[in-house]
Amino acid sequence: MRHYGLIGEHLGHSLSVPIHEIVFRELQIRADYTLVEIPRVQLSTRIPELLREMDGFNVTIPYKKDIIPFLEDLHSLARRVMAVNTVCSRPVPAGYNTDVHGFSSMLQLSGISPEGRPCLILGTGGASLAVSVSLSGMGASSVTFVSRHPAPGQLSYEELETCEGLDRCILVNCTPVGMFPGTDACPLSPSALSKILPRAEGVADLIYNPRITRLAQAARDAGVPCCTGMTMLIAQALEAEEIWQGRQMPSHLMKTIEEALL
Repeated sequence: MRHYGLIGEHLGHSLSVPIHEIVFRELQIRADYTLVEIPRVQLSTRIPELLREMDGFNVTIPYKKDIIPFLEDLHSLARRVMAVNTVCSRPVPAGYNTDVHGFSSMLQLSGISPEGRPCLILGTGGASLAVSVSLSGMGASSVTFVSRHPAPGQLSYEELETCEGLDRCILVNCTPVGMFPGTDACPLSPSALSKILPRAEGVADLIYNPRITRLAQAARDAGVPCCTGMTMLIAQALEAEEIWQGRQMPSHLMKTIEEALL
C-alpha cells in the first residue's frame, strides 16, 4: 500500500481526497490519500516525518515555498518558480510544480488567452509564482503583481484602480479571499471592480470552493469571460499522479473526475 496526501495549514475546503481516490480506483492502484493539517510551529518536525512515512504528497497554502529547504532535489520548473506543490519522497525527497500546467490547462479549456495582453495577478504567494510563469509562457505582454504590501515593480490595490495600460487585461486571483468558508468576500472592492472589469478580457480565480466566487460572479455580470479553479485543481493533481506513478494518466480521467465532483 502506497501513502499519499496533502499538507497545508487549513484543509477543510479541500477536494483532493476524492480526486486522487478516483485515480487509484480507475487505475487499480493500492494507495490511500489523506489530508494532513500542520500548524506552522510544527512544520520543521512534521515534514521529515512525512517524508519517511509517505511516498509523496501535495503542498498547499501556506507552505509551497517553506517546503523547499526540506528537499534534496528540485525539478527545473519548480526551481524556476521557486514554489513546490508536489513532493515525491523516493528515492530522495524531490519537489515539483504542477500548478504551471494546471493553470495553463484551465485558461485553455476556458477559452481565455493571455497572448499579447497585460496580466494582473492578485497576491504574491506560491501559486502566484506558478501563474506568472504560465502567463509568460502563454505570451502575455506583461505580468504585474498586486499586493497589500507591494515590493518594487508591484502595484498596491489602491494603485490598481488608477493604473493605465490595462485595456484588454487578464485578471487572476491567487489569494484565498473568497474561499470557503469566507464565500462572501471578494479580493477587489466594488470601486475597483467597476473600473477594471470594463477593461478586462478575462478573469481567472484559482479558488474552486465555491465553484462560482464573488469575483467570478462579478465578471459574469459584467459580461467578461471567467473561470474558477476546479479544472486547474484536477489538472495539477493528474500531473502529480504521473510523477508519483511514473506513467501517463489516461485522457478520460479529467472528465471522469469532473463529473464525479459535480
